[in-house]
Amino acid sequence: MRIIAGRFKSRTVKAPKNMRIRPTSDKVKGALFNMLEPIGGCSVVDFYAGTGNLGLEALSRGAGEVVFVEKAPDSLKLISENLQSFEINPRNPNEHVRVIPSEVSKAFYLLHQEGKKFDILLADPPYETGILKRLQHLLMEYPILKDGGIFAVEHGQKDTELEGNFPYPLVRQKKYGDTLLTLFKNSPDSSPEGD
Repeated sequence: MRIIAGRFKSRTVKAPKNMRIRPTSDKVKGALFNMLEPIGGCSVVDFYAGTGNLGLEALSRGAGEVVFVEKAPDSLKLISENLQSFEINPRNPNEHVRVIPSEVSKAFYLLHQEGKKFDILLADPPYETGILKRLQHLLMEYPILKDGGIFAVEHGQKDTELEGNFPYPLVRQKKYGDTLLTLFKNSPDSSPEGD
């Protein structure tokens, strides 16, 4: 894996030695960030961060703040090693980087309790049936997305069931093999796009 664009362009992101983590491919990551651009100055959360691949790409492209959310010890170690490799210190307040070692549901709750809101929420969860709907439900319960913000989920193409009263319209969806990129926007006047 590598960083595609920005200040860390072409730098390698350390990948797992086992297959319990399924990192986003460079092709899908490139497509995702092309849909999200421009992200300079944006606040971003990388849920199910794994290696930190998506959050690092966001930092490289000029995100103003990135929060990595991950619960697995092996993955947290990878995130720490990748941040260190990129000379990013989460303890330095000038870096605007934070790692939350937690389940995603608890992180939603924590960020909501802190009164935080973000421009972009990225989620690359395990490809499990119903996970897209569960993530929508979490965002409804803990609305941490700014007005005009984007909620982007990478999920399996068999997992397409949506929360019926989800308030953020689906504005973009693209298919890559067995992967779907689905983008929702916190804007009532958005019109859907797709392929």
